[in-house]
Amino acid sequence: MPIVSVSNSYATEQVQTTVKASYQVKNLNIGELPVKTIVPITAKTKEQAIAQAKIIAANKNADLAEFRIDLLDFASDSKQVIALGQELNQILKDKPLLATIRTANEGGKLKVTDAEYAAIYRAYLKQPFMQLIDIEMMRDPQVVADLTRLAHQKKVLVVMSNHDFDKTPSEQEIVSRLLKQDQMGADILKIAVMPKSKQDVFTLMNATLKVSEQSQKPLLTMSMGRLGTISRIAIANTGGSLSFGMIGEASAPGQIDVTDLKKLLQTVQPTP
Repeated sequence: MPIVSVSNSYATEQVQTTVKASYQVKNLNIGELPVKTIVPITAKTKEQAIAQAKIIAANKNADLAEFRIDLLDFASDSKQVIALGQELNQILKDKPLLATIRTANEGGKLKVTDAEYAAIYRAYLKQPFMQLIDIEMMRDPQVVADLTRLAHQKKVLVVMSNHDFDKTPSEQEIVSRLLKQDQMGADILKIAVMPKSKQDVFTLMNATLKVSEQSQKPLLTMSMGRLGTISRIAIANTGGSLSFGMIGEASAPGQIDVTDLKKLLQTVQPTP
């Protein structure tokens, strides 16, 4: 059974005045500063996944690992995925594991119907190998609600996500989507958007700040590509709690090496 507990603490930054939720996951506190780093496992084979997990486990700058299941050659074989997930969780030891199926609808590799998506995740959640699970908010609303409820019954945190690889929606729309994730029962609110201009990057960052002032939930937001890299570094200054880095191959455009990311975060984030 994954170790997950929830507590509330008053944020000390002037920009955050609401009572913020935080989650104790294994030995990691998610939701409180410093910002936690996530490194994706981008393997196609079991052997590659195990090798990447060992590297992440040994890297002091990587706080969590994301298991990008859709990138596997056998992504549609739930039994193999579950067995591998259990092995990865053991390798990572005290580092939490986030299980993600990024579907083709949102820039991923796996094409599935809503019913198939639900069935796969239900299989994973029978005996969870993960401490966090990514659920795409734009799937069928009933599927999202049912999976969120099941994850919570199994003491698994829900990272509810939305991705736009074509553009950056308006600030109002980004705020609306993140707050809707909160209303839908998400534990962590996530959005990733593609900037076409410098203004787009600030649109994402401003929206993040606004949501941080209205929601208790930890935020994971990013403006993708090289243009948006600054959003991954300034996330703590805009009210966020998590940021993606990489070791080796990136899982999304704009990710930077996790060691560099950790150093930059430590330099800019408002902590003692």
